[in-house]
Amino acid sequence: MHLKRYTLAAVLLIAAVGTYVYQAVTTAEYTLDILDMHITLPIAVWVVVPMALLYFASLFHMMYYGYRAYRRRRRVTRDIEKLADALFWDVLKAPRKHNYTDPRIKPIGAVLDFGCDDFTKIDKKGIPEQVRDAVDVITAIKHGEVVDLSKYKLDKSNPYAVQNGINMLKHEPERAEEVLRRVPYYDKAVIHEAIRIFVEKASDQELERYLEFVDIDVLMHLLDTYEGRDEKNRISLATIEKIIAHVEPDACDYMILSRRLVKYYTPHELLAFFEKLVGRDEKAFKAYVFTLLEFEMLDRANELLQDTQHGEYLEFKAYLDLRKSGKHYPIDLLLEQC
Repeated sequence: MHLKRYTLAAVLLIAAVGTYVYQAVTTAEYTLDILDMHITLPIAVWVVVPMALLYFASLFHMMYYGYRAYRRRRRVTRDIEKLADALFWDVLKAPRKHNYTDPRIKPIGAVLDFGCDDFTKIDKKGIPEQVRDAVDVITAIKHGEVVDLSKYKLDKSNPYAVQNGINMLKHEPERAEEVLRRVPYYDKAVIHEAIRIFVEKASDQELERYLEFVDIDVLMHLLDTYEGRDEKNRISLATIEKIIAHVEPDACDYMILSRRLVKYYTPHELLAFFEKLVGRDEKAFKAYVFTLLEFEMLDRANELLQDTQHGEYLEFKAYLDLRKSGKHYPIDLLLEQC
């Protein structure tokens, strides 16, 4: 409000009206009797008195509501500062409670005060409908439910979109291949979960179709599901060889692979498999020796180790020495380094 301009304009108007009445209309006087008091003033003065009273009344009105507006702006400003502070602590995952005074900001601040990871203590009746809908969606996703997020147009890497995709796969595992067919629409975490589910029942041909998504974790998960397959539905060693060529395992991975495969394939099949791997990747040598030890082919393992350098594969040489001396230790000791 521009009180100075208003006052100047009012004074000029009152002076102009008083001057006009006094000089152009009448110079007479008028006497007003109030409680035995006789007040005699020029008529021009009596004309401007109501104008002056109106000015002071309007001035008081503007100052009063101007002060109220000032207090409201100050309240909003302080609450906005509190919102910024609440957001700061929420980012640090250490939400703190604030006392908001503005009724429009208070419901929104209540959400931030409890943190964006825990909405269980929020009174949803007092928060805006849009925020309440978002809280309901997040709560449902965190409880393992599947929610239609299409109207929100969230990025595929959004953590709630990712969790919603994983929830969908848990509820409908048959949709795993659908996810693998629509890779651009899903985050890597969802794709990884989809391939883990898919390989549990996939055939050789199906695995080769989605080989690019198989990593060492998925390969180990595939082998963990072997017990649920009959012999006809097991994955061939040729397909496993293709997967290994794709994932490039280290020496420990090869040894763990041997430990899991030994239950399901004959010595002839498995030794031929690891001989081929050693020819392509020397990191598979430990697994080859480990496989020989698994099948109690100690002499052949000893022959291979004798052709190595003196300081190489000491744990295997020590294990063989113990076996030669008649001491039997579990072969799993060789896996402890992994």
